[in-house]
Amino acid sequence: MSERPFLHEALLATFGVTLSCALLLVAGTRSVSFLQVAGATALFILAVVVLARLDAWAHVFRVRLVLAYVATFFFYASVKTTIPALGLETQDAWLFSLDARVFGGSTPSAWFQRWSAPWVHDVFSASYLAFHVYLHLAMAWAVVGPRERAERFFSHVFSAYVPGIAGYYLVPAIGPMAAYPELFTAPLEGGWLTRLNAAVVASGSSTYDLFPSLHVYITLVLLSHDARAHPWRFRALVPVAAALILSTLVLRYHYAVDLLAGVVWFIAFSAVFPRLQTWWASWRCGLLAGSGPAVQPRP
Repeated sequence: MSERPFLHEALLATFGVTLSCALLLVAGTRSVSFLQVAGATALFILAVVVLARLDAWAHVFRVRLVLAYVATFFFYASVKTTIPALGLETQDAWLFSLDARVFGGSTPSAWFQRWSAPWVHDVFSASYLAFHVYLHLAMAWAVVGPRERAERFFSHVFSAYVPGIAGYYLVPAIGPMAAYPELFTAPLEGGWLTRLNAAVVASGSSTYDLFPSLHVYITLVLLSHDARAHPWRFRALVPVAAALILSTLVLRYHYAVDLLAGVVWFIAFSAVFPRLQTWWASWRCGLLAGSGPAVQPRP
């Protein structure tokens, strides 16, 4: 029985409440962004409460886990409107300056264009899209499997998303290709893979989704999960992950410092999450044990 919130649910709810309060103070009660975020947060909390009480029903826990995915990507997509609503200025100049200090006056995204070719763009577009394939197939594999495996995956991955999305508010930026188009003289031309990736990014990007690079941060989180839970998948996807990370520069979406931030976020999360998870599990089990002698906490 899981009537108490999971760690990732608590983190998502806390993020939503915090963002709602910030929007209320800055944008006001009539702000569309405030109404959307506050409403979505309230609906998420309500849905978690209802589904938790229906936990004894077969497969309800799967719906509850997928709900966290929906909430996560709502908060990701909302960045496009909440950053302007909060009046936050983009930090591309600062990020570019950091790259320029290390890479001789420019950013690696501009340097990589010397190898621009349609087939290169197709290869790295496929690599960039591999992030979405990896995430969604891993999630599908978890959600249709045993409950313990599913809960472990969702708690790990979707807890990680919260500090990642929070980073967008710390350092909002739009990326080298959008902020400094004059640096790029070679067009990003390619075949259907390049066009497909461009369409996915254009329709799915939250505009200010640079720092940290979730393509780096969440990929490392997925790999760390697989290294323990699915070693065969980990070994198969390490080279794919390497190409995926490189694609963020080749396709001009990120500054190098964004990638470094993704690594730093991963190291920090890896250090904090196990302790936080242990404390949270103890709290949940203590509450469940105290709710009645017949209730046994899940391991």
